[in-house]
Amino acid sequence: MPVSKLFVVQQFVKQGRRLMNGQTMQFKTAAEAKLRADRDGARLGNVVGVVAVEQTVDVETGEVLEEPIVLVRHGEVPAEVAGD
Repeated sequence: MPVSKLFVVQQFVKQGRRLMNGQTMQFKTAAEAKLRADRDGARLGNVVGVVAVEQTVDVETGEVLEEPIVLVRHGEVPAEVAGD
């Protein structure tokens, strides 16, 4: 089973009082993902929160094999991401 590490940045936006997923971006390395999340976190506005995660997935099925590892988070993010 071939596996791959994905480095994903997820932005969050507000629609009324609801926190919704914004843009999702994939990066080649953890460092690139952290850099983008840090940059987004430094200029929160329409985007109210951002998180960078590392995920291990099965390349053939797309199945997530391990719990995502939070690399960095800024601003307002859902409780399941914030670890609350």
